[in-house]
Amino acid sequence: MKRCNPCQLATVCVPWSEAGAFLEPVFRRQVRLLREAGLENLYIFGTAGEGYALTDPVFKEIATAFFDAMRGGAGLCQLGVIGMSVAQIRARIEMGLAIGFREFQISLPSWGAVTDPELARYFRDVLGPYPQARFLHYNLGRTGRVLSGADYTRLAAEHPNLVATKSGGHTVAALLALLAGSPELCHFVTELDYAAACLLGYPCGLLVSVSAVHPARSREFFDAGQRGDGDALRRLTRELNRIRAQIIAVVAQERGHMDGAYDKLYARLADPEFPLGLLSPYQGASPAAFEAFRRWLTQEAPGWVAAGENDHETE
Repeated sequence: MKRCNPCQLATVCVPWSEAGAFLEPVFRRQVRLLREAGLENLYIFGTAGEGYALTDPVFKEIATAFFDAMRGGAGLCQLGVIGMSVAQIRARIEMGLAIGFREFQISLPSWGAVTDPELARYFRDVLGPYPQARFLHYNLGRTGRVLSGADYTRLAAEHPNLVATKSGGHTVAALLALLAGSPELCHFVTELDYAAACLLGYPCGLLVSVSAVHPARSREFFDAGQRGDGDALRRLTRELNRIRAQIIAVVAQERGHMDGAYDKLYARLADPEFPLGLLSPYQGASPAAFEAFRRWLTQEAPGWVAAGENDHETE
C-alpha cells in the first residue's frame, strides 16, 4: 500500500504587485480556478511558488489565505517549507501546524550539499518531532544533492511519515531505481517521466507542469497513465513535449530561469489579471512573451487551449 495515493499534484503561484505586495484576491481566485478545473491536490511555496524568497510574516499571511481557500476540499492541501537550517524549517512547520496544515513539502538545505550522516540527521530532526504530519520530499539539484532510490529505501524504512517525493528530469535508470526502491512512497514526477514510468509499468503521481496549460486535458493524460493506455499516453506526451519546447524557448529569450517564470504563464492563461513578475532579483516573463506563447498555443496546439483562453484581452 502506498502511503499517499497517486494523483495530480499542482502548484499555486503567488501573485505580486509591482511593489512586491501579496495580491490576495488574485491568489484566491487562482486557487478557485484550479479547483474548478479539476485540480484538487494543491501546494504552495515550491520553487514556482517562490517559497525560497519569503519573510516569516508573508509566509504566514499567504499560508493562512491558502488554507482558508482550500476549505471543504477533499484533496491535498500542502505547505512547502524551504529553509537554510533545520531550525528555520521547523519554525515554519510549526507555523503551518498552528494554521491547520498536516501535509508538508520539504527540501534539503542548499548552502552546502549534505553528507550521508547529515542526510540521516536532517530527516530525523525534521520529521521525527511531528508524527502527526505527513511529508513529501522535494528532490532537486539546487540543494546540491539529488537523492537516489537507495537513499529513499533507507529513509522510508526509518520514517513512516515520509509519504511522497517530488522530482523530474530523470534518466530511465534513475527513474526505475526511484520507483522500485521505495514503492510504498508516492513519487510525483513531471510529464515526460510520468509517461515513461507508466509505460514501464510503474503508475505514480503526476507533478503537473506543462500540462497546466489545460487542466482538463492534464487529467486525461494522468488517467491514461493510470489505466496503462499506451497509445493515448504516447500521443499526449508528443503533444506536451512540443508545448514544453515552445515555452522554454519563449522564456529563455528573456533569460528567465526560475520555475515561476514558466508557471505564471500557465496561471495567466486561466486569469488574464494574474501578474507575471517574480520577487527580486529573479526575472519573470514579460506580457509580450505571454502573448507570443498564447498565440503559438492557439495556432499550433489548439487542442490544448482551454475554454475562454482566446477571449483574453492583451496589454
